[in-house]
This record gives sequence, C-alpha cells and structure tokens, in this order.
Amino acid sequence: MKKQIFRLMTAMVMCAAAVLSIGCEPEPEPEPEVKPVFPSLIEKVVKSGETVTLSINPNMAWKVSIPSSAAQYFSLVDAAGQLSLMGEAGSQQIKIKVADQDEFDTDRVCEVSLTMDGKTQTIAKLTRMKLARTVNVYVAEYDEAAIDFKSNGEGGYVYGSTPVQALDFLWHNEQYMHRIVVETNFKWAIGGELPAWINPSVTSGEAGRTEVFVRTVKEAYPFTAESVELVINDFTNESAPVEAGKLKVNMPACEAVCEVAIASALTFNAEGHYYNASSESYIETGAIATMTAPKGAELYKVVKDNGYLFASSPENDWITITWEEEWDAAADKAGVWARKFFVAATANEGAAREGMLVALPRTVASKISDPNFDLFNSEGTALKTEYEQYVVATVKQEAPAVAEDKGVIYANDIETMHAFTADFTELAAGSWPWQNSWASIPNAYKLTYRSNDSGDDLIFSKPFSRYEIYGFDGSYGSTYDLSTCWITIEESAEYKQLTNGYKVRMRLGNDPANGLYPNTQAGSDGENEATIVFYDENDVAYALIYCVMDPTYMYVPEVSGEVKFADPATAAAYGATLEKIVEGDPDYSAEDTGMGVLQYRLTHTSA
Repeated sequence: MKKQIFRLMTAMVMCAAAVLSIGCEPEPEPEPEVKPVFPSLIEKVVKSGETVTLSINPNMAWKVSIPSSAAQYFSLVDAAGQLSLMGEAGSQQIKIKVADQDEFDTDRVCEVSLTMDGKTQTIAKLTRMKLARTVNVYVAEYDEAAIDFKSNGEGGYVYGSTPVQALDFLWHNEQYMHRIVVETNFKWAIGGELPAWINPSVTSGEAGRTEVFVRTVKEAYPFTAESVELVINDFTNESAPVEAGKLKVNMPACEAVCEVAIASALTFNAEGHYYNASSESYIETGAIATMTAPKGAELYKVVKDNGYLFASSPENDWITITWEEEWDAAADKAGVWARKFFVAATANEGAAREGMLVALPRTVASKISDPNFDLFNSEGTALKTEYEQYVVATVKQEAPAVAEDKGVIYANDIETMHAFTADFTELAAGSWPWQNSWASIPNAYKLTYRSNDSGDDLIFSKPFSRYEIYGFDGSYGSTYDLSTCWITIEESAEYKQLTNGYKVRMRLGNDPANGLYPNTQAGSDGENEATIVFYDENDVAYALIYCVMDPTYMYVPEVSGEVKFADPATAAAYGATLEKIVEGDPDYSAEDTGMGVLQYRLTHTSA
C-alpha cells in the first residue's frame, strides 16, 4: 500500500516538473518571407530573322510570356509554339526568335514578361524597326563613239554608278529611248497611267535589280517638250500599293527631228535609171529612201541651172519624188512618222545636170515662205550657210552618150569575128563590086568567112526594109532566090530589140543539115562570092555587103612597134645587125604575124 502511494506521488512530482520545464522555454522565431526577384529591364532593337537570348536567374518558380499581339513577329524558341514558358528557380536562357519578315510602315514591339509568386513584370522590350524603302534608278552609258550603249561583254549593258532623279531620252535608231536599271528593296510597279509616248519593256519587278528598256511610241511624240513623273509604288500588298519614289521623264520636242535614210550621192544615167551601188547596175525603179519626221518637215528638190539654184520651179521637175503613203490623220496632232519615198529622174536629152535634196525639220521649214528666196544667198547661186547642214543627198544625171559613128552597118564584136577567122571591113571606093550602077550606093562593106557560119552579128544602125542577093557577077547579074540561096540573114535575138542585130550566114556545097545550095558559083579567084544590097524604108539602096567565102583566108592583124639597138654605134662596133623580116623573106612567118608577133633577124659577126 505504502509502495503504491509512493509511486503515485513520485509520478505526480515528475509531471509537475515536466510542466514547469516546458513553460519556461522561449518561443521559436518565424521563418523570413521569400519574395520574387526580377531582373532589370532590357531594351533592344532587333533585326528580322535574329534570335535573341535573355539570361535570367529567377529565385522561385517562374513563367516567361510574350503577348499574343506580338506572336506573328516574335516566338519563344523552346515553347513549342506556345506563348509562355515555365521553369524552377535557377539560371535560365530564354531564346526569342524574330520573324524573318521586313516591313516598311510599322515598328513591331514585343514586351517579354516574367511571372513569379503571382507577380508579373516586363523584363525585356524588343523592337524590330520598320524598314526604309529604297528606290534607285541607273542609266546605261553610251560608248565612246556615242553611237550605241556600252556593252558589258555578256550580252548586257554598262550602267552608271550614280542614281538619277530624271531620265532624259536619247535619239537612237530613229527613236527616242533609253535603258535603265531600277533597284529596290521591295516588289515594285509603276503606278498611274503612262503617257501615250512611253512604252517601257516592263512596268514592274521584284526586289533587287530590274533592267528596263524604256521604249517610246514615235507616232505619239509631242511637238513640244513634255515632262512627267513616274510613280514607283511598293506593290508588296497589291490591294494597297504605297508610293515609294518618283522618276522624272523628260521627252524632247519632236519638231526638230528630221532624218532621211538615203544614199548620200544619187546617180542617174541619161535614160533616168538609178545606179544601184550594191548591185553595181542601173535600175529603173529609182532610189528608195525613208524620211522620219513630224508632219510639217519639208523635203526640197534643189537643182542648179545656168549657175543658179531653184527649189520650186519647172527647172527641178527632172527630179521626181514619189511618196509611198500619205500622212496619217493623227500626224496633225503629234508624232514622228517614217514615210518611204522614191527618187527618180526623167530622161535627159541635154547636158549633164545636178541637184540636191534638202530636208528641213518642222521647226525650220515653218520659217520658209518662198524656198527660191529663203534658202539661197542673195545671188541665188548657193545655199545659205545655215541650211547646208540639211543637205541629205546630191543628185547627178549623165548627159546622153555621144554615139560613135561606126557606120550604118558594123560588126558587133570584131574581135570575136577575127577569132572565127572572119572579117568585116569597109570597101575602098571604086573597088569591086562597088562600081557601075552600084557606085551611087553610099555605103559598101566586105564580109569574109573562112568556113560556114564563121562570122558574128552585124549591127544595122540604119534599119533596112528589104534586101536582094546577087551572085559573083554583081550588078551585072540577076538576083538569087532567097528561099534557096546559100546566104541567109537572120535576126539576132540578143540584139534585135535595142540595136537591130543580124547574123549573115554563108553555107556552101552539100550541107548535111540543109541540103545543096545550087546558087553557089566560083568567082574569078576561086572564091565563092555574092553581094547583098539593102534598101531603106523609101526603097532606096543605101548599103551593100560583098560576101566572100575563102577557105584559105586568115586574118592578119596590123602589127605595130619597132625593135632597135639601144646603142647602135656600139652594136655596129661589135658586128651586130638587126633587120626586120617582112612578107616574102624566107624566114617570114605568116602565123606569127597573125598572132601580132614582130619578126626581126639578129646577126652577130665575131671579130
């Protein structure tokens, strides 16, 4: 019992001590509050296509976000297309991709925010600045001769390095034109309506360099100078183009244009046929030319007559100008027009004559009231100095050729006749058969053949109406029957139209093709001979041809010239002699003489 009471009391004492012990310990301090720490704001200008890295070290769980309004232009690289990215405390690399897309009108801004412990703060402001539009125009360079555009050797052209603000057209290949390069950083197109006189090869292009052949419409050229501004638009958004630049284009007045494509020297023969240098022959159509000018330009025929010049008078009627087409109705209002014309000359029966073609531009022609006075000096003998530059061609026409008097009948080609061992000569007065009743015939000739048909054509400058053929007895005999005669006369097709050419044919004996000619008779010298008498339109005998067929005949040309010692005295001292060999000498060669060879005998007697 006593043990139990003791144990109880002991337990009670210990409990009381424990309670007292607990009540005396100090209360623990509360833990400090953790707050989010945000980095300083970063402001940065970025470029299209750039990737920006933000370094952060959040002290608690975090979330980085970009606004949906910027999502088209900025994106979180590791967010798998989402607008936010989350993570735990610690160092982090946040990558933001800038869209690879340039814009010209709006700056794009992205504010990157960081959220921790329910609090959000902007930690970066990224700005992609709008792009400035650039438009530059460069013109092609002319070559050193100022004839054509300078080639780059690769089928293109050389362009200047300095941009131009205005384009001045060049006159090239009978039109105003130019070549340019349009350089932009955007898709472009020319805005508005183009003037009627301009026709560029292209009116739009992509970003970069675009070559443009700026052609023009000649028929729409203004008479007076004009300037227009071509608007170059940003055509990226075709429904809302934006003006990006202008190019001033200056069109000169076309009144001063006057070009004539024509040979500088025109030559006509007496018949009025034009000499074509390319074919080296005379043609009947005249000279072809083209005049490129506005209506109002004038082409004058200026001729010289007795030392004086005439531009509008009967004296210049021998030069004719025929235009292939009339002016177009639109030419009254504008334009340069290319009109073809022909220059010809009438037949000339007098002295050689000359003239010139003077082409005056519209601006100059408008000041001419009377070309016979306004174009020439006070004496009327020369163009005024200021008009000399407008002479486009000289015109000359030959006088009729003075025909050589070859007689009423002559050989067309005497050398050919000689080659065929034939000859045609005039008879000596009083020789056979130019005697007795035929002595009054004014013209007589001898035609000699060696064999059948060995001659060539004869030209009758005085035509005959008929002819008769007599045998070897001449005027003492009777005429042959022309249908069976061994001599026939045939028209020569080659000469019939222009020169009355005929072929005299002699055929003796039994001709296999034509049979026997029974009229053949032997002459006193063993020759076969006959005489043809020709009558004019009045049936008066005006010529005869004594025809001889001589199988032994050989043409012997006249041989001229002389061979002699340069120093006769020295030659004689050495015993040398030189003697001409003539017909009858044993050493004479008729064959050599026939070939025109001089024959000499050189003898040397030794001392």
